[in-house]
Amino acid sequence: MKTRDLLVALSLLILSVLACKSSGPGSSPTSTYKAFFDAQKKKDVAAIKKSLSKGSLDMMEKAAREQKKTVDEALKEGLESPAAKAEKAPPTRNEKIDGNNATLEVQDEESKKWETMYFVKENGAWKIALDKTIEEAFKNLRK
Repeated sequence: MKTRDLLVALSLLILSVLACKSSGPGSSPTSTYKAFFDAQKKKDVAAIKKSLSKGSLDMMEKAAREQKKTVDEALKEGLESPAAKAEKAPPTRNEKIDGNNATLEVQDEESKKWETMYFVKENGAWKIALDKTIEEAFKNLRK
């Protein structure tokens, strides 16, 4: 195989891998949210954790420790809530990316209000920043 043919073959292989990666979970805030929702439906704790930012996992670990539980135990408990049992993902809109930060609006099923969910990019993948989402929700309550 000539060097030129080898380079073309390698380029095509790299593009194929990138194409697969860019359409999968973590390739956008919306795809991360959908992967999180699917993992929640399947009660797949490991996949849920993969969708969450390091800051979110740290926050959850601290809260779980205060309840003398592991993060996995706390997540499994949370999966029993009515909100976690929804069959269909709530509507989303207005994905906005600003560098390594992003937001996505998610409609609350009961109130029909649009809530902002925050995301951060970590190691090349979008992760749900529950810590930031909760922080912003508390700020809005104080207003």
